[in-house]
Amino acid sequence: MTHPQILIIILNYNTYELTLSMIEELKKLDYSYYNILVVDNNSPNNSGEILSRKSSEDNSYIFIQNDKNVGYAAGNNIGLRYAVEHGYKYSWVINNDILIKDSKVLSHMITILEEHPEYAGVGPMIYTLDNHICGPFCNRPTPFSMTLGIGIDLKYRKSQINTSRPVYRLFGCCMLLDNETMKQVDYLDERTFLYCEEDILAERVLKVGKTFYYDSNVSIKHMESSSLRYSVIKLKTNIKYVIDSRNIYMKEYRNWNCVIRFLVNTTYALKRYYRNAKRNRKI
Repeated sequence: MTHPQILIIILNYNTYELTLSMIEELKKLDYSYYNILVVDNNSPNNSGEILSRKSSEDNSYIFIQNDKNVGYAAGNNIGLRYAVEHGYKYSWVINNDILIKDSKVLSHMITILEEHPEYAGVGPMIYTLDNHICGPFCNRPTPFSMTLGIGIDLKYRKSQINTSRPVYRLFGCCMLLDNETMKQVDYLDERTFLYCEEDILAERVLKVGKTFYYDSNVSIKHMESSSLRYSVIKLKTNIKYVIDSRNIYMKEYRNWNCVIRFLVNTTYALKRYYRNAKRNRKI
């Protein structure tokens, strides 16, 4: 196996403790040909100051301080552009609340990209905090699969959790990306602040004749709780971010009309309110 240089990109906002823990977590990897880049998205607490000082003290990672909070896509694009400019072959975009379940997770995904240039990126099996496995997004969404067919689509996704295969898109919390392809598709769409970045990236990748790959042979654990309780205000804000991003995806990348967009967004909002109410009853 060759040993391409990897840039691991961690976006930080207010959670420097998690970021520093994530850097320690990466020491479990059986692959050492990487550098770590931390981008602080203008945290209003002292995250930037602490991460900058720590970086200067031990040189264990590269640190970039953003001058404003530009969201997930633009924040990670800082890292992706840095990777391209400095000659890294691949970028591993990961959240700072990830646990490494398999030490070979990075090396295994690199092998897939090295052997299959038709893939723009690879993602591992992802466990939630309560040990459920996230079903891969196998197929390109349709108006039916995002409304009346949600249950059918979810059932199919669950049936594929143990099958390594090409997929429509990856999970943004953990994805190894080919930097040449990212440059070719102009990176992530920075008009999205949160959510739907992966779907839009999937459409950009399809236009250059590539796709993504789900690697069920290795896994990570995403520590964001699937049973997290949302206040009504927080939930409304969350839904607004999703709908704003989805409208860009549906209108500009899929050419869906206003009726379809309304049905998809309404279905999503109702599902989120129902799920949140159900979770709150259990707490």
